[in-house]
Amino acid sequence: MLAASRSGTGGLASQQRQTIRPSASWQLRPAPCAFAGAAAGGRDCLAAASSSAPEAPPQRQRLGSSHAAFTGGGLQRRGLLAAQRRPATRRRHPLSPAAEGERYQQQHVAPEVPMAGDDQASTIYTALADMETSMDEGDASQGAPGAAAAGSGDGAAAEGTAAAADQAGSIPHRWQVVGMMALSFVLCNMDKVNMSVAVIPMAKELGWSAMERGLVSSSFFWGYSLTQIPAGWVSTSIGGARVLFAGVALWSLGTLIAPPAAKMGLLALCATRLFVGLGEGLAPSSATNVMARIVPEQERARAVTTVFGGLDVGSAIGLLLCGPLIHWFGWQSVFYLFALLGLVWCLAWPLFKPEQQDSDALPRMFRKRAAAAAADGAAPKAAAEPVEKKPVPWGAFLSNSAVWAIIVAHFCFNWGYYTLLAWLPSYFEMALGLNVEKSSLLTLIPYVSMTIMTPMVGPIADGLVRKGWAVTNVRKLSQGISFAGPAACMVALAFLTPATPGAGPTTLIVGLMSLAFALGAWARAGLYCNHQDLSPKYAAALLGLSNTAGALPGVLGVTAAGYLLDKTGSWAQALFFPTAACQLVGLVVYSIFASSKRQDWE
Repeated sequence: MLAASRSGTGGLASQQRQTIRPSASWQLRPAPCAFAGAAAGGRDCLAAASSSAPEAPPQRQRLGSSHAAFTGGGLQRRGLLAAQRRPATRRRHPLSPAAEGERYQQQHVAPEVPMAGDDQASTIYTALADMETSMDEGDASQGAPGAAAAGSGDGAAAEGTAAAADQAGSIPHRWQVVGMMALSFVLCNMDKVNMSVAVIPMAKELGWSAMERGLVSSSFFWGYSLTQIPAGWVSTSIGGARVLFAGVALWSLGTLIAPPAAKMGLLALCATRLFVGLGEGLAPSSATNVMARIVPEQERARAVTTVFGGLDVGSAIGLLLCGPLIHWFGWQSVFYLFALLGLVWCLAWPLFKPEQQDSDALPRMFRKRAAAAAADGAAPKAAAEPVEKKPVPWGAFLSNSAVWAIIVAHFCFNWGYYTLLAWLPSYFEMALGLNVEKSSLLTLIPYVSMTIMTPMVGPIADGLVRKGWAVTNVRKLSQGISFAGPAACMVALAFLTPATPGAGPTTLIVGLMSLAFALGAWARAGLYCNHQDLSPKYAAALLGLSNTAGALPGVLGVTAAGYLLDKTGSWAQALFFPTAACQLVGLVVYSIFASSKRQDWE
């Protein structure tokens, strides 16, 4: 009702400002008990406010019930005391920044000239309106009732900031950084899948067995697992932007030297792949650290799905390009080209200032400090940094059931993802009888389906949170979809895989594989967001810990698949049944123990 009273006279008041000049007797004079009367709803205080107010001029009495209701006579005529016993319910709807700013001006900035009806009761209105402000607005509104007296400096600064944002374009700075990190993840998986396709002609040329194929593919994951925890610790200490730069440079150089190393022998090639793994192991934790610093919570699922969705895009693009490149230019071309792209990214990354934070995305307690730093020409990146850096609480991590739920889920999810990533081209060649070019093109389809699903996952998950779902339930639902659906598909593929190459239903097999990958994309809104839920401060360290476990399937699963394939000759026993079993275990553990509650060590 109070908000309606304020807005109901706004238009009429503005029309009469040209003719009504408030006299000195109508300046704001708060009664001694005005605020106490507003808070307690007492009759005596309101009566005092009524008796102390001068009689309104005739023009002001014609303004209706809104502000006149706050005068002594208005309280008696309109029965405001009875109406105050029926508190109005207010519903908040998401507003654009421009609309939010306009609403703030209307509710919290005092007019330069007293409005028609301004008296002691208007002071009560201002106090009640200020009490209804949200915490975020409260930070920005300190001193707002005296904004006119203080001058227009703050308003000019705000307008300058808004104008600068408009001139900068429609894409906020933090989303430009997110886009660059997504591109680095595209390159990450391009340098990962190139070996999955190139190993087919390399095995024929160099005479490798299935076990040796698995050894070459798994050597990448030895390096990948070694840098997970160090990457989380270093990213927490010096910032993820620098660590990500080092990672891309490292894996690009490792990819560049792979062809000459392959000519030297199997061990030399495995060493280069371990080198690539060391570099790519730095990427997840460093990118998570950057997102935790610059992306606000309400945008978290979209940012995570965008960045980690780059892995799926990279797999699709890599598989799309590898077949034709190998056919026309030889298997060496996929290493040289992809390495060059990574080095170009390294040159562009510092230009985006990835450590700089958007002031509107900072926690509210740091916004003014960041704005002051920006005004002094300094980047606000240090605004949210703690003065004293505490050691990472590894012991607290390992004694926390929610952290162990993430670790187990990460291991189980990656068992299927990495083994399929490494063996899918070989599966299409050896089980379905396809050549290398057709094998890489068919392998592309599941990753395209995952790429199509990924942009839908983040907005749906964030939308459920905005509708009132508990964040923990959203994470469990998302991760449950990414476990249960692919597990069912793996069991079906185990029975559909033909014993004789080329005799199976190729279309149905590719369709089920694509469905499994598409449903697996829901993990981007599940366990991949969970680290930041538990602790934005230690998100990189948490991801380093869980991704160490998540890298083990790349070593154990990929090598075990090759060993079992040599021993049994069955793709069901080597690939599909172990994958389904791991996913079901992950489903049970994550559904019971996962949580998104902010932890004590945060």
